[in-house]
Amino acid sequence: MNETLDNTTVTSQTGEAWLVLYQRGKPPRTVVLDGELTIGRHIDQPAVAGHLAIHDDPAVSRLHAVLTRRAPGWCVQAANSTNGLFVNGTRLAAGAVHLLANADEIRLGERTALAFHSLGGGGDRSLTQTAGGIPDLTPAERRVLLCLCSPVLDGDAFTPPATVATIASMLYVTDSAVKQQLVRLYLKFGVDDGPDRRVRLANDALTRGAVRRADLQSFRASP
Repeated sequence: MNETLDNTTVTSQTGEAWLVLYQRGKPPRTVVLDGELTIGRHIDQPAVAGHLAIHDDPAVSRLHAVLTRRAPGWCVQAANSTNGLFVNGTRLAAGAVHLLANADEIRLGERTALAFHSLGGGGDRSLTQTAGGIPDLTPAERRVLLCLCSPVLDGDAFTPPATVATIASMLYVTDSAVKQQLVRLYLKFGVDDGPDRRVRLANDALTRGAVRRADLQSFRASP
């Protein structure tokens, strides 16, 4: 049976793998995995063991995804949902199975994200192709990128990125210094001129896995 807990540290006493559910305006929830878990929209029926009902997100299908433990490790399978299932920003085809690795992010619906965690680690990244490689970043560029994407922790994967002024305040530097680093990041990620350039950069960084929720949490917790 899958146990729903508050968002505390999970140890081997509660399970070797777990999901953290993030939804806009709600505190994170932790779901310990110990058997097959289906994920889908809440449809005003009594709770069923082994099913994670998603509330307040009409874009989630009745059956959106299935998590199972297989020989290589925990896997997520995409159901034939209208709005698709994304792992680390890459959409899985209906019926496709992806072997999960620690800190993988699963997105579904319009306002729902799940982070997979496992004490065992593992996972085969080759099972899902990403949009592109991760460019080499200097420490300064990476700090700016983490600041840019940090609003995800305050909302969800669809929250707008930080402004130049906010990044400058977080890093105690000038707006000009942030703009210089952003220009370098645009070049490295191949983000063309045009509207919403910061949004496109943040989306690309999250899609490629250059920035992950675990990275943002560590960055925010650092002094």
